[in-house]
This record gives sequence, C-alpha cells and structure tokens, in this order.
Amino acid sequence: MSLRISLGCTCLFLLTVAAAPARAEEAGKYREFTLGSTVASVLELTGSRPSELRTVHERPSVLQELVWRPRYSAGRALPDVDPVNEIVFRFSDDRLYSIAVYYDRARTAGLTHDDLIRVLNDLYGVPLAAAKHHSGVARFAPSDAAMPIATWEQGDTMVTLSWSDYRAGYVLVVMSQVRESAASLATAAAVALDEREAPAREEARRKKDAEDQKAAEERARETNKGAFRP
Repeated sequence: MSLRISLGCTCLFLLTVAAAPARAEEAGKYREFTLGSTVASVLELTGSRPSELRTVHERPSVLQELVWRPRYSAGRALPDVDPVNEIVFRFSDDRLYSIAVYYDRARTAGLTHDDLIRVLNDLYGVPLAAAKHHSGVARFAPSDAAMPIATWEQGDTMVTLSWSDYRAGYVLVVMSQVRESAASLATAAAVALDEREAPAREEARRKKDAEDQKAAEERARETNKGAFRP
C-alpha cells in the first residue's frame, strides 16, 4: 500500500510540475506566474490580501515580498496533493523579479535529482553543463543556504533547482538576472542609508521620547493640581 501511495505521489508531482515543452518566451514563467508581473496581478492570481505583502525596503527602490502557501488557499485545484509547500514572490518597483518555490518534503519523497531535472528539462530546456550545476551555494533567505543541483538559462532568465538542508527539501528559483542584480544593489544601498542615518534617527527618537514624557508630566500636573486637597 505504501509503495502504491509513494508512486502515486511521484506521478502527481511529475504531472503537476510538467507542462508543455519549453519555449523561449516561457522561460520566465512558473505555472501561471510570469516574471515582470505587477504586485496587483500576483495578488489577484494568488488570492492574497495587500496586507500580506511585506515591504523590505522603500528606497532607493521599493522592494517587497509575498509568501504564499497554495495548499491553504481556497479554490485551488488538488490542494492536498500539490507538491508546492510555499512560494516566495519578490518584487522591485512593482515588478516581479524572483519566484522561489519550496516543495513539500513528503510530496517529493523518493524522487531523485535526475527525476526533477528530467521534468524541468521539458519546461526550461537543456540545463547548463554539469560542472556548473553542482558548484556554488545559493541563498534565498538569511538562514537558508542551498546547494544547486541544476541551472537553466535563457536570455535574462535563470532557473535554479537546489536542495536546501535548512528546509530539507527541493527549491526551484526562477528569476530575472537583470532585476535581481538591481534589487541586490538597491538592498545594499538601502542598508548603507539606514546605517548612515541611524544616529540621527536615534537622536530624533530620544528627543521625541523626552518631549512626550514632558507633555505627559505636564498633563498630570494640571490634573493633580486642580484636584489636590491637603
């Protein structure tokens, strides 16, 4: 019985991930999501609320992030067997530049690296040379270092399949190299701005706290002075 269930999950994974053979114009897509899409269109496709969108930095570029778990979204087809556990969408100035797909460990159990590469070949074409695919470390979050397994590249789009020890599962990232590079530069600039302005912000915070404290003491004085009886 367990073997039949495992084989069934494997087939469902392959059918869910696989689609039509790769075309150049589809390199920047994952399922119904396309690199370069606006925040509003991704919110609509996922059924997410604007309040679920997190603003990471506001200058020099507006960098935002949306975490979506399709299995828990109403109206999704086959919610109990979809191999996707979580998708992280990243935006720069209202344009989607990265789609990081975290697959569920249980729903990819038994699948080999070659199983996934074979399916992704149908979507994204032939991967880069083996010597390139198994070197280096990808990082999708501060605590999430992952070892690349295979990489596909078409024009500006790079697709990387990795194994994350932190998440104990497969991760697929579809990204615009130009926009990702610009977002990295914007992040570095934002951090530098924050660090440079930190002393002034701290001084302004202390000044405001002192003013608020003084105003509170004055209100208390006025209230207590009128009510005080020796």
